Amino acid sequence: MKVQDIYIDSVGMYLPEVLSSADAVAQGLYDAEMREETGLTGVAVSPGISGPDMAVLAAEQAFERGVRTRRDVDALFHVSCFHEGPDAWCAQNYVQLKTVGEAVGRGVRAFEVRHGCNGMFDAFELAACYLGAAEDRDTALVTIGDNLDSPLMDRWRSVPFQLMGDAGSAAVLTRRGGFARLRSVGTLVVQELERIHRGSEPLFPPPATTGAAVDLAARAADFFPELAFGEFNRLSLEGLNDLVDQLTDEAGIKVRDVARVSYMSVSGDFTEQRLMVPLGLPMERSCWEFARGIGHLAASDHLAAFDHLLGTGGLVPGDLMLMIGLAPGLSFSGAVVEVLATPPWLA
Repeated sequence: MKVQDIYIDSVGMYLPEVLSSADAVAQGLYDAEMREETGLTGVAVSPGISGPDMAVLAAEQAFERGVRTRRDVDALFHVSCFHEGPDAWCAQNYVQLKTVGEAVGRGVRAFEVRHGCNGMFDAFELAACYLGAAEDRDTALVTIGDNLDSPLMDRWRSVPFQLMGDAGSAAVLTRRGGFARLRSVGTLVVQELERIHRGSEPLFPPPATTGAAVDLAARAADFFPELAFGEFNRLSLEGLNDLVDQLTDEAGIKVRDVARVSYMSVSGDFTEQRLMVPLGLPMERSCWEFARGIGHLAASDHLAAFDHLLGTGGLVPGDLMLMIGLAPGLSFSGAVVEVLATPPWLA
């Protein structure tokens, strides 16, 4: 989707302390061979703080940093991937209460967005549409938060070539101007690969209700006998290229114009061969050196990378950032963001 006049006023992060992969190997949590193969050096692990509460902490930082205030917020879009709290409970209403409602004395519309690790992009797209649908709407808060500490998820082994981390993140989107501009955002579904992350597991009863742990490698092993690996490569690379073409065309740029590219935290070889080589860009323009040390933060990877690059000078006014995500189903999502000025909290 080509985006008109939607800006980023501020971003916020809650990133807990990192447990190194070397320490995890020493504790028997991680395999030394896999550590060597992936090059992943650590993962952020929350000290018992829930996903919604990490999202609230990130939003607090975003409001402290930005120009827009809680009173400006017209709607909240909360993104999650894992279990947020009690079943039959709506986490977005809690996040709304803690970020806006209690402070201003009124509630705003709150929506939950669930699209796996691509949820941030859906939230950005929905927020842009929501703000553009009525003249009296101008600001939306996007929050993300997940704590993966669970018997159902082994952060070291449940997902091949990844370490699953905990984090909260937030962004304030507005029509009133900001330090960065959202130029395009969108999603492309490769429906032929839907079953790769489902495998042969039953839809009912849901495995989470029976205590079955997540094992994405086993699900993929169930899927591949029905599809040649070469065909998988063709479909997935076509999906990536089609999405990138769409995003760059809508943003009015070429891939070569991009200063940095964010991806989920995954092995260096996966990042290079399945993202940077197809894009025709060197690894130096990726965010892997940062991402390898904190783990795959569910839907927070891209805001974490964006915040890090802004704070370290890796993005400066005039730079373009391409964000690319991959989620079960199989879908590619992404966005193009342009940095217009030094963020107010760094000025």
